[in-house]
Amino acid sequence: MGAHPPPPQRHKWLRAGADIALAIGLLVIDAVAALIAFVFGLDTVGYTLFDPGADNSPLSLVRPLTYVAAVGGIVLVSAILLFRARVVISSGVQAFAGLALVSAAVIGINHAEREARPQPAPTERGPGSLCRSGGDSSECLGG
Repeated sequence: MGAHPPPPQRHKWLRAGADIALAIGLLVIDAVAALIAFVFGLDTVGYTLFDPGADNSPLSLVRPLTYVAAVGGIVLVSAILLFRARVVISSGVQAFAGLALVSAAVIGINHAEREARPQPAPTERGPGSLCRSGGDSSECLGG
């Protein structure tokens, strides 16, 4: 007498459980990869991690966040591959994690770029109006 295959309902739960376990494992790997990419990016811009006397204030976070965005892109590619393999839960979690990484990196890059560029000083253009760029009066407050 041969072994009988498990009933279809039990097989479905086993597959879902394996899919959830894979999703959790991949999330841990995603988080570690993003952290390593960020720390590696900090190192490339000259940030000294364990030197309390180092002046790290003028460093830009654009390159480290670009590395995190690249990891997010790789995570999105893995979501597509998982979806093609019909591992639906893991692909959905990977897609969410990849979008979160890319979004956080883009928002961070935008913020870092805005901090790096100083705003022009307002100039007087008439009574009670402040102009920022020296353009026409449509850019001026109050005029």
